[in-house]
Amino acid sequence: MLVTRVSFFILILSVLSFWNTSLGQFIPHADPIIEKNIDSNRTYRNELIGFRIQLAFDSDKPLIDSLRLKFIGLCPKQDAYITFEAPYFNLMAGDFRTEIEAEVVRKELLGLFPLTVIQRTRIKLPRID
Repeated sequence: MLVTRVSFFILILSVLSFWNTSLGQFIPHADPIIEKNIDSNRTYRNELIGFRIQLAFDSDKPLIDSLRLKFIGLCPKQDAYITFEAPYFNLMAGDFRTEIEAEVVRKELLGLFPLTVIQRTRIKLPRID
């Protein structure tokens, strides 16, 4: 008799603990494609398709860093980006909405850097200042 009461009491406690945790919780189940698109929209909220100027493409990181500093000295209001595409480092500069804007800056930099090629890529929103 005592064993049945103890087992009944344990059964009641387990049911109540399950009941307490399952109430008030909503767990949405969405298609993985939808979840992926939601995440990608968060990532690209402040970005759009535009143009950047490729200034260098080399495997020597100190060289790329020195060219980046040189560019920042020449154009302090433009941003410079270094990306790594194995085995090379790529120095890209500027966030231009149109190819014409990029061409104006490219002509100023012609001859100062090993490479001045306009690339169509995803850019950040250009600065207002």
